[in-house]
Amino acid sequence: MVTYQDLGVKPFINASGTITTLGGSLMPPEVVEAMQRAAGAFIPLEDLNVKAGEYLARRIGVEAAFVSCGAASGMQLSAAACLTGTDRKKVQALPHTEGWKNEFVISMVDAHTYIHQGIEVCGGKLVRVGSQTGVTTADILGGIGEKTAAVVHFLGRQTKEQLREVVAGANARGVPVIVDAAAQLPPRSNLTEVVGIGVSLVTFSGGKGMRGPQNTGLVLGKRAFVDAVRMNGSPYSAIGRGMKVGKEEIMGLVATVDRFLAGSDAEDRAAWRRQADRVVEAVVGLPGVQAYVLGEGQQASPDFAPRAYVDIEGGRTAEEVIKAMREGEPPVVIQRSAKGVAVDPMTLMPGEEEVVGRRLREVLTA
Repeated sequence: MVTYQDLGVKPFINASGTITTLGGSLMPPEVVEAMQRAAGAFIPLEDLNVKAGEYLARRIGVEAAFVSCGAASGMQLSAAACLTGTDRKKVQALPHTEGWKNEFVISMVDAHTYIHQGIEVCGGKLVRVGSQTGVTTADILGGIGEKTAAVVHFLGRQTKEQLREVVAGANARGVPVIVDAAAQLPPRSNLTEVVGIGVSLVTFSGGKGMRGPQNTGLVLGKRAFVDAVRMNGSPYSAIGRGMKVGKEEIMGLVATVDRFLAGSDAEDRAAWRRQADRVVEAVVGLPGVQAYVLGEGQQASPDFAPRAYVDIEGGRTAEEVIKAMREGEPPVVIQRSAKGVAVDPMTLMPGEEEVVGRRLREVLTA
């Protein structure tokens, strides 16, 4: 069997979080097993899409659900759904939307260019509001016009409080709201709370906080809109045909959601806190170093998981520390912070916090 090493790609300890370019997260054994079992049989994929969506909706407690090819795909298909509804002729016409309601009010506070591009690929026209540093509810609602197909909300950079205001204003005008919540799990309550606010569609990543297959996303929302998402996606001859989700990934995400819902936010936080504390214990007291843990509400978004922060005063720069950690043995990837570096335990396996702490101490005392 060919390995990463055979290809010249070196694995590392991920102490930087559920970042797409670092592989998202690691799947638990039961998720891998579900994917292996799914790989051993042929099934009608259209039927699996529907039945898996129905199961997930019941399990989560929402009206409807769909498994997409990652969160970005879910957002693009959500935009397509708001353009076409369940009109098959419109589904086949995309990206040609002349004469339709085809404008999407979208803030500039999130730098994920691919979300903007995905909407435009579907035939949407962007009405950008606010700035890179902030956007008000008045900015968003002021962008709604006669041709508005939907409003896009970036949960994380934009708050739930603002989302409630936007939904109230948009719904009063008959305008759908779609939410990008890719990295907003946990907390588990977001699975139902965001839909409960009254949005039409919300998309979560399957391969970040839930630890499912990296190329999966979870689209939740109102049944008519989720049906429209499905019609625009693979395996149908639609604009989302290239965003294929295989039977293995679908069943992997079903197993992921089951496992995630059986868990506990409190247990997750406690485990991550213990790991962050161990990292701090390894470097606390070193000259020119201030080490501490910040938890929920004490740090910038996303702030669910406690993180270990190591402020560096003099000596090596943060960039030098990050480089030395990555190039050492074993390689460890950590984050840059405002005053030094940070360790995110969300992607640490049990025991890896000891290795990260030891490597940090070695690098900081070298």
